[in-house]
Amino acid sequence: MDFNGLADPYVKLHLLPGACKANKLKTKTVRNTLHPVWNETLTYCGITEEDMYRKTLR
Repeated sequence: MDFNGLADPYVKLHLLPGACKANKLKTKTVRNTLHPVWNETLTYCGITEEDMYRKTLR
């Protein structure tokens, strides 16, 4: 939160297990709000349906 009582929020997504950069995604920053709406679709590339059964989104 900044001096005017607002924030510049964003969301970080981590697909676990996995430490590589491809397992991390981030939304765009929504500036000057306490009630952000992202309305974004983030896509992990190279992940199979079988991989998804062994992964956790954090």
